[in-house]
Amino acid sequence: MMIKNILTIMMFTLALATSAQTFAKYSDVDKKHMVMSEKMKNLKKKLSIPPAAGLFGVYGLPKKGQFVIGVNYQRYEFSGLLKGSNSISAQQTALEAPNQFFGKPLQPATLRVVPKKSKADVILPFINYTISDKVSLVALVPLTKKQATLETFSGANPNVSLGTNTVESKGLGDIKLGALYKLHDSDKHHVLVDMVLSLPTGSIKKEDIALTPANTMQSARLGYGLQLGSGTLDALLGVSYWGKDKRWGWGAQYLATIPLEDKNSEGWRYDDKHEATVWGSYAWKPSLVSSLRLRTEHQGKIKGVDSNIYGPGLGAQTSNYGGNLTEASIGMNWTYARAKNISIEYAVPISQNRNGYQAERDSTISISWRNAFF
Repeated sequence: MMIKNILTIMMFTLALATSAQTFAKYSDVDKKHMVMSEKMKNLKKKLSIPPAAGLFGVYGLPKKGQFVIGVNYQRYEFSGLLKGSNSISAQQTALEAPNQFFGKPLQPATLRVVPKKSKADVILPFINYTISDKVSLVALVPLTKKQATLETFSGANPNVSLGTNTVESKGLGDIKLGALYKLHDSDKHHVLVDMVLSLPTGSIKKEDIALTPANTMQSARLGYGLQLGSGTLDALLGVSYWGKDKRWGWGAQYLATIPLEDKNSEGWRYDDKHEATVWGSYAWKPSLVSSLRLRTEHQGKIKGVDSNIYGPGLGAQTSNYGGNLTEASIGMNWTYARAKNISIEYAVPISQNRNGYQAERDSTISISWRNAFF
């Protein structure tokens, strides 16, 4: 009986010891989880609210030796035509829009080939690597596809439409390499300076077969807007500020694209482009943020002429480029896992005042995926 009691006491003591060890073990795990949870909570307080998908050069920079990779996708859609800020039909454009080549052999006084609709798709893989507490390097490699449906009118009679055909160009665009400088960085406020070079890697000699005013199909160099690059070394210079307070976020950016050469290998260049944008955002929860943004841009006409871009087509007229555009956009950003997020933004013009005669911008959609390695 005594042995039985001793065994019972030993088993009870062992059970208590095991329970105590198990409790201690799980208490340690709970403590670790609590510490980790507190660290994540403090980190979220310091992190900036993710920027909208359509923004260039606005990133919450990681620390030295860390990097971010991602892919941006943008689609631009156009339909109809504008004369300045007013809508105009293709027929009326053929009747009144001047042809800068008039006076040369077989060149009519007004245009004969005008776009009915067009679109551009740009896929932009990028990497952002931080080399110091202040400086991060960035590289973007655009893959571009542009497509336009053109309506051609008779060279002899601008009232007679000969029909439509579609032309396209696709391939590598202008690669961008540069640095982002962290001018100010705190829990609530961030100021970043963009210093990026755009390299002339995109083709400016793309050709396709188009319907001519003589009612023939002929291969020719596409208009300036359908080329894949600028052909010049360009500087992209900008400054961005963004901040947050609890659930609210806000920001502003100025960005300039300035050609560093008087002309490219084909004898022309784009004019300086200036953009300004402001935005506000609201975090419904830490992982889900919505945004509203307003953006405006101004650009002058093309300088110079490519002697191979010739004829009574709207895209061949250097005066039909640039002007003013203001658009509004709505976006959503979802952080689906730690340091991984997907964002989408949809933009529509609220004001367009273009130089000469141009295709009318309908909408822009931007989708971005980012993965940070901390």
